[in-house]
Amino acid sequence: RELKLTFHHLIPKDKHPTYLGKRLPNGIEGEPTRYFLNSYGLMICRQCHNTVHSIANNELLAAQYNTLQKILAHPVIQRWVDFAKKRRSSSGKAK
Repeated sequence: RELKLTFHHLIPKDKHPTYLGKRLPNGIEGEPTRYFLNSYGLMICRQCHNTVHSIANNELLAAQYNTLQKILAHPVIQRWVDFAKKRRSSSGKAK
């Protein structure tokens, strides 16, 4: 499908002050700098972005769902991915 992608911060922006210059959550390798926090994320479609934010608040997303693998392991996300795979593309052709 061809969809506009949005940037999902794996550590939500409102939680950056919590980690800026301090220790990052377990499993994240990088420096706790403004540049790193602003660039640490994924390009995903708007519907996927909304689904990710529906599974937890920003504090929990930052602490526990801060990698693609962790997000994909969540049962709601797994169901969404299975559903989205079956949807028709924007051209009307099933994939």
